[in-house]
Amino acid sequence: MPILGPDGKPYRSSSAYSEAAPEVIQIVEQAKLASEQGDPLLGLQQMISAYQSDVTSDIVVDATIELLQKSLDASGQETSDEIQLFQAIKDDRDNAVAYYQLGNRFFTLQRPFLARPFLEKCRKMLEQAAADNPQMQSGAEFLQISQAADIDYAQTVMDIGDYEKTIELLHGINDKYGGLPLWLILEMAECYALMGQLEEAGSVYSIITEEAVEQVQSQFPGIETAYEEVGDMIARIQDFDDPAQLNLRGWHYIQTRGILLETNPQEDIPGERFVFFQPSEQDVAFITSTAAAFLEAMDAAPTKLLWLGEESEPLARIFAHWWEIEDQDIRPYQIGDNTDNEEELSLLCIAHSYDIPDEETYADLAEARSGLLTFALDLHWTERQPLTPDIAGFMSQTCNLPWETRLQVSEDQQTATPIEETRDPVTIADEIASQFPAEADCDQTASELVQLYSSCKDLILTHRDGSLSRRPLPLHSPVKSPRFGF
Repeated sequence: MPILGPDGKPYRSSSAYSEAAPEVIQIVEQAKLASEQGDPLLGLQQMISAYQSDVTSDIVVDATIELLQKSLDASGQETSDEIQLFQAIKDDRDNAVAYYQLGNRFFTLQRPFLARPFLEKCRKMLEQAAADNPQMQSGAEFLQISQAADIDYAQTVMDIGDYEKTIELLHGINDKYGGLPLWLILEMAECYALMGQLEEAGSVYSIITEEAVEQVQSQFPGIETAYEEVGDMIARIQDFDDPAQLNLRGWHYIQTRGILLETNPQEDIPGERFVFFQPSEQDVAFITSTAAAFLEAMDAAPTKLLWLGEESEPLARIFAHWWEIEDQDIRPYQIGDNTDNEEELSLLCIAHSYDIPDEETYADLAEARSGLLTFALDLHWTERQPLTPDIAGFMSQTCNLPWETRLQVSEDQQTATPIEETRDPVTIADEIASQFPAEADCDQTASELVQLYSSCKDLILTHRDGSLSRRPLPLHSPVKSPRFGF
């Protein structure tokens, strides 16, 4: 529904949407090419880069609808929410509500990089409408959509790690609408904490009382847990001498209680994360042996190995080589394996953090119990993941493991040939385990990791009292990085 002006007619701008910048046209053409080669989903993924600077041009909107339709045709579906929302923008490019609805859709799906440009466009259109017709600002409909867009946008900016701007936006919302709901006050305290401004974080956090949380708990389910977690996170930051100097591993622990083993050493890719990563077998051998030595150093070597999903079986069998665990103690994960059994300790191996298949599995794994540790080799960080593993090998945007289908790119970078894996999991594990570094080197690396996390008071491997949970992985981090490699 369009925003109405004081004359009762829909507000319209005079903007033209037919032209796009050359770099946007290039991205769109690449996305179309991917679709023509049989991969419309890859094309849609590439369109995310175009949206960062253009969500209105004809070529962007039309190409998106075309790619969405091809994806629907391939899946046998007739329609989707996304195609209807993009069609609403195509039908009325001046409708600020259409941009909000699409941005809100992506925000709800926890895809902030998609949500941000559409919410930003909505806010700019509303600002222009208010400047052209100041009387509009007093209308109930205008106020409702404006406040919703401002709140969603502020939380989206936080999710992409711009804490300073988030705080500025939250103060603006407070001034503009006469206050902040409790969950936004908590997010402001969290932003200050993640910037290392602990005094400000404590002051904002102290505004909220336990009584106030109890009063709104029925209206905002989960607010009590969020209140406790933000206070806990502020306390964890205080475990470190200089929060402003923390690297990605430190911040990952603070936000999740999880342990990150390896970060990207390449100086030309800032942020310590991997972007498009195809680890070698030697890389995997190093990370798994380091994780095994670290568990031994923490007196947490497992007696049983489990895997989650087909691609995770080789990972479990690689670990089995280190501890010489027999086949009868290596098997797929089953609901109920997450126990407090004091006689056995299982290590659940997950190839990628998004491999958790359903809500039942998530519910079983979410509670941190003493009989199960979780390890994910690849932690995907451009979309919020179901839960944070206790230990992760590395963070990547896109990752192909040595036993997955990989792409061999030609020297001229023009063609990519798929390489199918033909080995069975046992053979893969045998060949990778044969590349383990010397045990003394692994023990030295493990000792350094133990020292790195020594200041943490509630390290998940040694502090399980039944009240901890493996939370979804947050996207936001003060350690800047190229989110999509552009």
